Amino acid sequence: MEELIENILKLVKIPSVSGRGEEIERVVALVKNDLAPKGAIIREFRFAGADPVLLLANCRGDDFDILTVGHLDVVPAKDELFAPRIENGRIYARGALDMKSPVAVNLAALAYAMNKPVRFGVLLTTDEETTSNGIKALVKNENITPRIVLDTDAGDLFTLCDKAKHPVSVRIAAAGESAHSSRPWEGVNAVKHLADCLSELAEKGGRQPENIWQDTMVVTAFNSPTTYNVVPAEAEARVNFRLTEKISLPALEAKLDTACKRHGCTYEILLQSRGVYMDASMPEIAAYRKIAEETIGRPLKISQMCGGTDARMFADRSVIVMHSVNGENAHGDGEYVEIESVKKLLEIEKKFIDACIAGI
Repeated sequence: MEELIENILKLVKIPSVSGRGEEIERVVALVKNDLAPKGAIIREFRFAGADPVLLLANCRGDDFDILTVGHLDVVPAKDELFAPRIENGRIYARGALDMKSPVAVNLAALAYAMNKPVRFGVLLTTDEETTSNGIKALVKNENITPRIVLDTDAGDLFTLCDKAKHPVSVRIAAAGESAHSSRPWEGVNAVKHLADCLSELAEKGGRQPENIWQDTMVVTAFNSPTTYNVVPAEAEARVNFRLTEKISLPALEAKLDTACKRHGCTYEILLQSRGVYMDASMPEIAAYRKIAEETIGRPLKISQMCGGTDARMFADRSVIVMHSVNGENAHGDGEYVEIESVKKLLEIEKKFIDACIAGI
């Protein structure tokens, strides 16, 4: 069996579910002690409130010509999903697609780049599926500065993404005055105030639009801690916004201010990151795209990503190329990756390394 495939199988056998410290340590040790290319410079970062971050490179220092960004943690799964099987040219396992196969590709690309005149690094986080605190702390405390970031956690072999939305999570609360539900006029219904506020904020929802590149809002939780026969005096909702470049965080805050004041609510931003707003015509992306299309023998579709990956933390300093492997059912019971696409992605990364050495 090819070393690349063997390394994927080693990775997916470890149930490195985000937050499971012992298994996270196991997968980190596997990469450091077994999968890292001989001679690679290995740096391990441990920040308060975050899981480990690994940086493997063919050079010393913080600046890179190319930095791949990925993660070693996975979402929970049944035990049998950590016993990988190969069928019909596919690897079935938790993490096969998201994203231990791309991680193995990136490590193989590092092996290729060893002793070449290119500054190449592989950045691996272990809490991407939950908090992304590792990458946030790294960017805050270290001056990692790549010219180009290869984000192999977005797109697929036939699709290159040039944009990813800005995630913002918000808590909105309403206060009212309790009363017996048989005499609602004697109270102030916090649920109604909150519902009216959310209704004002809501964008049109429903079925998937023709153009997914638009701002969205989803109420992910709604709660009122009261019993069935009381006018609720408290209500709270959690809301997740995904923003395009058409609306900034200050603009969203202004919208929240207006709606909350009108309906007697308050809000708090719980989490927010940043979006990735590249352009497929940028020279670095265009060069990568040309190599990829020549390698796979077909044009790449240019698309946008509704979610986000850890690579977004470099959006203010790097050109980000979002391209990955083929497969289906990420996070699902039938998760798989197509082996041929894994090999093609490695071929593309090697050719891109050579193109960077030649000069892009």
